[in-house]
Amino acid sequence: MARHEPAGRQSAGEPPPLKLKVQLDPSGKWRAVEPPRVTTETIEAAERPPTPDDPRPAAFRQIPPFGGA
Repeated sequence: MARHEPAGRQSAGEPPPLKLKVQLDPSGKWRAVEPPRVTTETIEAAERPPTPDDPRPAAFRQIPPFGGA
């Protein structure tokens, strides 16, 4: 399942404000200075139950596999 990844910028998809602060970074490029992000505490999902040793669907688990045992 795909995992939700937050956008690289806090204001992704929005036009920059009319007054934009910029700063020269060590590589010599101008970068926009954004205010620090407001983070919220998230609750992680519980761990998934262990997978059974028999990968077959439940309806077929009672049927023995092919071949002699």
